[in-house]
Amino acid sequence: MKIFEDAEKVLKKDDRLWSKDEDKRLLKNKLVELVSNDDEKLLELLLNDKETKEHFFKKIKDSTLFLKDKFLQFITMNEFLPDSFTAFENEIGLSDDGKLITQKEEISLVFPHKDCVLEGGQTKEEGKRDEIFYNTILAPDEVDRIKEPKVLVNWEKFNQDGGHEIKEISKKDNLIIKGNNLLALYSLLPKYRDEIKLIYIDPPYNTGNDEFGYNDKFNHSAWLTFMKNRLEVARELLSNDGVIFINIDDKEYSYLKILCDGIFLKENFLNTISVKTSDPSGHKTVNPSPYSQTEYILLYAKDKSKYKYAIHYVPSEYDTGYNRLILNPESDYKKWKIVGLFDYLAKREKYRDTREANQKLGKHIFEGLVADFALENRDRVFQLTAIADDAAKEIVKIRDLSETNNGIIYKISHNKNDIYILDGRQIYFYSNKVREIDGVLTPSKPLTNLWADIPYNGISGEGGVKLKNGKKPEKLLRRILDISTTENDLVLDFFAGAGTTGAVAHKMERRYILIEQMDYIHDLPEARLKNVIKGDQTGISKAVNWKGGGSFIYVELLEWNQKYINQLEKAKTQKEILDIYKKIEQEQFYRYKYEPKRFSLKQFKELDLKDQKRALLDILDMNHLYVNRSSMDDTTFKVDEKDKKLTKVFYEEK
Repeated sequence: MKIFEDAEKVLKKDDRLWSKDEDKRLLKNKLVELVSNDDEKLLELLLNDKETKEHFFKKIKDSTLFLKDKFLQFITMNEFLPDSFTAFENEIGLSDDGKLITQKEEISLVFPHKDCVLEGGQTKEEGKRDEIFYNTILAPDEVDRIKEPKVLVNWEKFNQDGGHEIKEISKKDNLIIKGNNLLALYSLLPKYRDEIKLIYIDPPYNTGNDEFGYNDKFNHSAWLTFMKNRLEVARELLSNDGVIFINIDDKEYSYLKILCDGIFLKENFLNTISVKTSDPSGHKTVNPSPYSQTEYILLYAKDKSKYKYAIHYVPSEYDTGYNRLILNPESDYKKWKIVGLFDYLAKREKYRDTREANQKLGKHIFEGLVADFALENRDRVFQLTAIADDAAKEIVKIRDLSETNNGIIYKISHNKNDIYILDGRQIYFYSNKVREIDGVLTPSKPLTNLWADIPYNGISGEGGVKLKNGKKPEKLLRRILDISTTENDLVLDFFAGAGTTGAVAHKMERRYILIEQMDYIHDLPEARLKNVIKGDQTGISKAVNWKGGGSFIYVELLEWNQKYINQLEKAKTQKEILDIYKKIEQEQFYRYKYEPKRFSLKQFKELDLKDQKRALLDILDMNHLYVNRSSMDDTTFKVDEKDKKLTKVFYEEK
């Protein structure tokens, strides 16, 4: 088509759109980015060419309108300047409706990985590597078997005495599951549907900055698809009075909120919690806008009418409104002598009044003395609070009487509590504000949706596992569990990461299920839970008086095509890639659209290493990443009899 030639000629005038190597390939992703951002230089080039102007612009009176959608559709056609990889995919049958299979965005299955061995952390150099597998998208007609429960293997139970073979399984057992989290969630459904009290997840934020071996830099719509798939299953697992907490940053918050409104319904939205995660310091403060120090937690109930929030209090500063003192609390209330707290303490410290005490001692020091005294004498320090008109009738009646009899204290019993009224206002004792938190008496206030009191610094060693960034404080998870669960409730985290959720749940005597597909599952969550069982004293251990004990079961989804994905990630040479292809060819668990007879080894070898990996990924049948339970007796998969037995026990327990 002539328009192809004209468009190519125009685009060649923009150096930003072409690779720097000898092949001079069109960088389609860059082109899409510039079009999406209405790049002036690019639009000017297109306008100045007669053919491209006729095709992609429309004249409306005195204005010229750029047909952006039409142009985007044009440049993403496989026929327009196909690179070698696209041409190869077309040849072997892996394109559909003008798009590569990997460009379709119906169901996001495979979590993207970095081009490196999958570790818990990575160096800066590793962090700059390109993606191998952006994400694998399955169309609806390819999802027929993906939701089936999978075969579970490599069972082992850990307690204070180490690892043991498993003889029985019950819902009381804590679980750490290795495998793709979407498939693992589907595998949990037969056993745990409507039974999870709390789900907490800290998913990849789609920023490219994730500390784990994940690559969290998704295509935006693919990231939302990825989240949608998992949240839909998560909702089915929640109990009717269950709740989900989703940690997210500001970049994806608004999109995720809309997505969750659709899945969990707007009426079940409970709150957005703002969490202070850092303080401005060093190079971080060099920013053209206000420094970002906040993450967010979206909070949804499965059924808001059934969710029970446990009122929670946090430490607060002394409230100077509590500024009156009863000198003789042991006397009858009618004879109480009341003085100003600040002046009383100033004179006790040999100063004329509060003003002189502030001048001589310093306001901060003097108020510290007042705060300590108020805490020690909380039953006789008070403030006067207004009584609303909608208070109980008998209280309002006494209020009105008190307003005309200043200086007289009235007493009334209401709901088994004594209420004292002076000058038309209620005497509210400081003791009502003081609570024991973590074994310490302190003034307190009800928890709000602004959490700025949980330190994120110095937590890298919590649990005995190291992670520089991305780790959440145990105090954060403790608070979440405190307000939404009680002992023996079941907690799920399907982005287990460093294992914080499991560690806190274990110490707080909740049951838990962790899911993680990365190899660092052994170095992070598994190792951390072993430390917890041995009596780990980091994090919240002292606050909850943790001494050790308990157990968990480790188990894996049985890999099939997933093992080739793992091998492809680690392959560094074409020889390794070709060896993997030979193994795939022997087992022939191909995507159904793939046409093996049209596979050209010569053409395949001409691709660069990254595209060879992508091509082999695309010929794999994603329905066979892991072995379905229904195929457990197929001799092809060589499932051990012990694993068969335990898999049956796991799924068939009622």
